Amino acid sequence: MTAVEEQPIRTASPGASANLETRLYSLDGLRGMAILLVIGFHTLRVTGHEGSIGRFLVAVQDSGWIGVDLFFVLSGFLITGILLDSKTRPGYFLNFFARRTLRIFPLYYAVLTVSLVVVPAALGFNRLPGLYPRLLANQLWLWTYTANYLQATGAHTLPGFGHFWSLAIEEQFYWIWPVIVYLFSRRRLMILCATICALLPFVRWAMQLAGENNWGIRQYTFTRMDTLLFGAMAAIAVREMSWVTRYRRILIGLLGLAALSLITIAANSGYLPYESNATVVFGYSCLAILFAGLVYDLATNTESRISFLLSKPLLRWFGTYSYGIYVFHWPIAQAYKAALEPRLARLAGAAFSPMLFAFIFVAGTSSVMAYLSWVFLEARFIKLKRHFVTSEKADLLQPRRVRIEGAELAIPQEL
Repeated sequence: MTAVEEQPIRTASPGASANLETRLYSLDGLRGMAILLVIGFHTLRVTGHEGSIGRFLVAVQDSGWIGVDLFFVLSGFLITGILLDSKTRPGYFLNFFARRTLRIFPLYYAVLTVSLVVVPAALGFNRLPGLYPRLLANQLWLWTYTANYLQATGAHTLPGFGHFWSLAIEEQFYWIWPVIVYLFSRRRLMILCATICALLPFVRWAMQLAGENNWGIRQYTFTRMDTLLFGAMAAIAVREMSWVTRYRRILIGLLGLAALSLITIAANSGYLPYESNATVVFGYSCLAILFAGLVYDLATNTESRISFLLSKPLLRWFGTYSYGIYVFHWPIAQAYKAALEPRLARLAGAAFSPMLFAFIFVAGTSSVMAYLSWVFLEARFIKLKRHFVTSEKADLLQPRRVRIEGAELAIPQEL
């Protein structure tokens, strides 16, 4: 997913604002959980559904798409936090957009350049794989971060890059969000977010009644921005904790209602479908409510058991490189399915089960690619961010360090 810097947060007492000083390792782990869910959704395919264990695995794998929604909530939380804490500083807009460009564009456009320019030039148009011409014909949507609107018209319009729809949603959202944060007070911003989030389920329902397909509704920025906005509201709440105390009973009831709604949807299908009418109308909102509640809890209760579990090194490692892993995992998964899986199946015969091997191969290969991308490409641009400081505590955002050409660089908590 799109990379963002995390605003470090420390536990605060109820009625106060959280003290923005220390890094939340649990959010690294939560991002790691999100990327593993997405990879599982794209690779794990249980062939036998017999028994309770088989049905449970099917439910988990077919519900793994929620990792993308978790990324959206995290992104809304972290980016909004940065904007709120830097809106009174000089260079608010320049610093934000410069830092975001330096973090996101190098990898994104490097991948596009290699895939859409270098590979076709090296192989020749006539030697490209079967779906490549379709990708080249539609490439403008990728270069302009508008792939989600093309994808909404149907599947397989951008072979190997279909997952970039979520990157497009986040980028489009952040074209305008800094302006809104700058113009609104925290109270008015919270009211605006809550109003939009309350209205969007009705908008999605109306679009369904008008004949819009659920696949399209899932990928339009204006129909999915409530997931980002719930994360934004969590960021505001962490800085205005007295509001949470005041409306605590209402918020607990809302969390309970969201959980019950999702359980009902899952019970009817055996898993949580991403394209069912109920999921599209209100399921996305319910997920976002629960994820926002989880993020708020992690930000304000760093000593909790769940915070401890999510702070484990392995999950944090996946979270640190989740942006690169997300970019690479889908084309790697497709290449594995097309080239490697059939050969393994022929060698092993009926005894071969591609499920676990596919997950390990895709997760491992994309992780290696993401790490190399960080060391040899992204970190070289990251060091330029020191010229665009958004907070007086910017140095606290960077706890892990690497050395490149003699310069010590910090690895940010990125999404």
